[in-house]
Amino acid sequence: MMIPNDWEDRHALWVQASDLLACEEDPWIPSAILDLSWAERSILVIEKEVAEVLRPFQKKPPIERTSQAMGDLEKSSAFSECRALSKLWIMGLYEVCRVMLKDVKLRAADPLKSLFDELAAVRMPFAKHEVRKILKCKHEDGKRALPHFPEPCIPLWGYELGWMVKDYNYDDISPDAPAGTYANFYVSRRCFSNKFLHSLLIIE
Repeated sequence: MMIPNDWEDRHALWVQASDLLACEEDPWIPSAILDLSWAERSILVIEKEVAEVLRPFQKKPPIERTSQAMGDLEKSSAFSECRALSKLWIMGLYEVCRVMLKDVKLRAADPLKSLFDELAAVRMPFAKHEVRKILKCKHEDGKRALPHFPEPCIPLWGYELGWMVKDYNYDDISPDAPAGTYANFYVSRRCFSNKFLHSLLIIE
């Protein structure tokens, strides 16, 4: 299997992150972080295969491109593998961040709080097939979480696989909005990976 050209550079950044977030309270955190990088190695290869399937559709109008491209992707084993591994990777990143921020309360991980909030919104439908519940402080009469599973999609520009996710707690929702109001937002595995490294100021 050919290693993607950018993996070795990215792995060096993950090594820096593992060193930065090392702590005595949980000595396994650096290993968990490096596991994410090694898992990314294989995913980056598959993402390139998916990109090749999407490339012919990039010149089409967004509505036409999305429906036709997704039709072709559904027939591709690379797409199915990329979707499955990316979901598991995202949930793995969520757990690593949860341990650092909630269990260990590692101060060096504080810059990841915003990222963790986004991961929590995605982890809920991936793991429990429902929208993250509404915060009581925002809606005292909030409804229970609705059934939901993120819809695979591709961004308007670029080739990476992503998902549209519903979330009650999204920052742009007014506190005065009716109970059950949610927002849709786009997420992708590579975006989460980059945000993790950006948040720690490892990359600009």
